[in-house]
Amino acid sequence: MAADSKVVIGLTHGAEKPERVLIAHLMGLEAVRAGKQALMWLTEDGVFVGTKGYIDDIVVEGAPSIAELQDEFIERGGKFYACPVCVKTHGAEGSEWVATAEVKGVPSLFEFSEGGALTFNY
Repeated sequence: MAADSKVVIGLTHGAEKPERVLIAHLMGLEAVRAGKQALMWLTEDGVFVGTKGYIDDIVVEGAPSIAELQDEFIERGGKFYACPVCVKTHGAEGSEWVATAEVKGVPSLFEFSEGGALTFNY
């Protein structure tokens, strides 16, 4: 598998930085549309992006719906890994997660990116 067939998008922000959430979703969606495996690595406030319903109220005026972008990202096989330490430190334990989101740590991120991956951070 080519190193550019996988994409990791680091997302450290949530509702407090809606444009970063938007751009991360645009990047992830375009990756899966291009046939790449895409993973959003959710840390800090970004962990909430992987919880059900959270994304519904994040809007960037004049931009595509982030909720719709996320729905298509999930439908096309895009994944979310929420950092377990961040889940704990941000009080997200016991949250209900979107369909392709899992609480997984750095070893799982390394396993996903084995052989190389394009990386982006927002």
